[in-house]
Amino acid sequence: MDLQISLSVAHPSDLLRAGLIAIAAGDGIVIAGCYRDAEGAIGGIAASRSAVALIDSALPFPDGFTVARQVLDQTPGIAVVIISPAADTTHLARARAAGAVNCIAESCSASELLATIRNAALGRAPQPPEPFAVVTARLAASGPDGADRHLTLRERQVLRHLAYGLSNDEIGAALGIGLETVKTHVHKLLRKMSMRDRTQAAVWAVKNGVV
Repeated sequence: MDLQISLSVAHPSDLLRAGLIAIAAGDGIVIAGCYRDAEGAIGGIAASRSAVALIDSALPFPDGFTVARQVLDQTPGIAVVIISPAADTTHLARARAAGAVNCIAESCSASELLATIRNAALGRAPQPPEPFAVVTARLAASGPDGADRHLTLRERQVLRHLAYGLSNDEIGAALGIGLETVKTHVHKLLRKMSMRDRTQAAVWAVKNGVV
C-alpha cells in the first residue's frame, strides 16, 4: 500500500503554487495547506500537521529560508524541502543551514518533484551526485589535511559556511552555536589567515578547494 503523504505548499506566485499543487495532488498526495506569504506559511504549516512542507526560497518578509527555520522550530518532525529559482550552491547551503532535507530548482521535472517529496516523507536523504548531498558533504567535511588545516575544527566549519555566502545568523543556526560565538570564530579565522574580510576569506576557500 502506498504511503499517504500530506503536503503544505508555500509559494508567492499564484500560478506556480497552483502548478505545484496540481502535480502533487495528481499523484495522490494530500494537500494540507497552501500559502502565498511568510506569515500565512509560518502559522498554517504548523497547524496543518503536514508530513512535508514545500517552501519557496523567494517568499517575502522573511524569505523562505527563515520561514523554514521557524516552521521547524514549531513542528520539529516535519520534512522541509526548499524550492528555489536557481538552486545554486549558496541556496543549497542556506537550505541545509535552515534545516531543510533537500533543495530543488523550480526548473525540475514533475517526476523529480514527486520523488523529492516522497523521499522527504520517507526520511530518505539525497545521495551524491545530487547537488544538495554534495554541498551537505562539503559543509560537514572537517578533516585537518586541507588548505585550512591551520584552523581549528570549528573555524574550518565556520569558514566552509562563510564561503557559501551564509550570514552569521545562518552559520549559528547550522552549527548550533550563538551569534556572538560565530563572530568570534570569524574574527579569529580572519586573523589567522591574514584576511581583510569574509569576502576575501570566501574567495580563498574556493580557490584552495576548501568548498
